[in-house]
Amino acid sequence: MNALFIGIGTSARCWYRCALPARALGADWIGVGGHPTALVIRTGQCTRDIGGIDDLATYDTVVLQQPHGPAWSNAIAELRRRGTRVLFEVDEDPRGAANATDRGERTGGASPATVHALEQAMSACDGIICPTRPLADALRGFNEDAWVCPNGIDLGRYALSRTARETVTIGWAGRAAASGAAIAPWRRELEEVLASRPATSFMSVGAEGVASALAERFGPRRCQGLPWGPIETYPAAMSSFDIALAPAAPTTCFRSRGDLQWLEAAALAIPVVAGAALHPEIEDGVTGLLAATPAQARAAILALVDDEGLRDRIGLAARAYVREHRCIEAVAPAWARALAGASAAAQAA
Repeated sequence: MNALFIGIGTSARCWYRCALPARALGADWIGVGGHPTALVIRTGQCTRDIGGIDDLATYDTVVLQQPHGPAWSNAIAELRRRGTRVLFEVDEDPRGAANATDRGERTGGASPATVHALEQAMSACDGIICPTRPLADALRGFNEDAWVCPNGIDLGRYALSRTARETVTIGWAGRAAASGAAIAPWRRELEEVLASRPATSFMSVGAEGVASALAERFGPRRCQGLPWGPIETYPAAMSSFDIALAPAAPTTCFRSRGDLQWLEAAALAIPVVAGAALHPEIEDGVTGLLAATPAQARAAILALVDDEGLRDRIGLAARAYVREHRCIEAVAPAWARALAGASAAAQAA
């Protein structure tokens, strides 16, 4: 496939939303810093040298991960002028993230100027690629050609053995920027579970503040927080979980995000308690436990804590589902349709 995926540096976003689909489609991919006239390639697998706009224009399609700013706007216009289709890849609603920051729900959201620049770039491209239908619907005001390409995972990194333990570890994994808002709706219920079940512990990966706050009450031996590390170490860190949590605040920012927390836990056969509104593919009681309210989350966590057989059954069913339906090879056709759709739309225009 004569396509190039350009991601953000060596980030997890680059891996999941650029590297993996590119590899599945037989396309090139790179993770970059800088702007089109001074690209710094930090990682990637590419069949040709990439130095600037002339090299990018040799591809039929270029997928850009959240490009913004005058240099990228000029590059998008020039690439399209030369006949290269340009797709804008985004995995969250920029305006929703910025609004959440304004309300103190998370940190690190884009500034209003950056949000405006991102939206301008969306409008300038041949289309948008995003992981969920709600996000596609939210962004169609900027570009009517929006394709849904679900997250897929590379199963090989999750082929790990997990050690049997007498205690039960409840885990939460995610970027620290979103940790406070994501887990806040279930925070009191989580504390109640830890208080009522002394044989339980809590571990966070990438959100040390959550574990630190819980450790003030339950002690550091029961509540540990690991820093966010290289993506290669992430599955090994998660393998210490016996139960994984996938909550989310009821905001536009979180409603538009993908379901990687469930996919990653499922790949390790770890049962998940997930926010009901954000995980339509989970079959409640079969491939996970869904919770629409904090009380339901507490009941679901307790059910898994108290029943090892239930943990095993749900974890194994979730892993089987993800292996068949949500590995990168299974979702690659959606990415192929997006690239083909952009080509057809360009030809029609």
